[in-house]
Amino acid sequence: MMINHKKISRRLFLSFGMFPVVLHASPLVDLQRGIGLFSDPKSFTNNRLSNSFNLFNDPEPELDEFNQLRTNESNEIILTGALNLQLINSNTKEEIEFRFPDQHKLSVKQVLSLDHFLRDWRTSETKSIDTEVLANFLKICGICSDEQNVLNVNVHSGFRSKETNDYLRRNSHKVAKNSMHILGKAIDFSMPKFGANKLAKIVRANTEGGVGGYQNFVHLDSGPKRSW
Repeated sequence: MMINHKKISRRLFLSFGMFPVVLHASPLVDLQRGIGLFSDPKSFTNNRLSNSFNLFNDPEPELDEFNQLRTNESNEIILTGALNLQLINSNTKEEIEFRFPDQHKLSVKQVLSLDHFLRDWRTSETKSIDTEVLANFLKICGICSDEQNVLNVNVHSGFRSKETNDYLRRNSHKVAKNSMHILGKAIDFSMPKFGANKLAKIVRANTEGGVGGYQNFVHLDSGPKRSW
């Protein structure tokens, strides 16, 4: 009886070897939750820094020891139009809602609520967010809102403690040593109803600070006018 021997190529052999690995491999990015392979969605409950990999770190241009910053003398934030707003923290999934009437002046309680929402979620440290960047952020929200419906905005980063910033510089890519986030003068955000490129154009046309456009979000700060 004649027996047929079939040769198995080296490539086919390796593909069989890799098959179990592929089946058990985790995706690099969870598109539904916005986290990566090394992210720990529960890590924000700890007061210590986590080992999670933050997908929303932005390589903002380095400023020279903050010497280029202007002083913001106004503490008032007044909205020029009605705004129904829902903010979602992309890291913790925490949500906060506001219904601002036309010509509304933010109360101290409302500003404190925003400061808490924009806290460093890794360390739970809170800092007073600069009123200029906060006013510009709400201004952009007002421009993008149709007033009748709730505007959903994903906030990826607000205040960032020096401890967190140093951690990200050690473990991530292109994080500025003198990040505006450390001073509470920067907010990274996105809106489901707008692509990042379109949103960046709107922000650049209506603010005087720094604006960085990225694939998934926009960086806004109250530093010198610059764009990247």
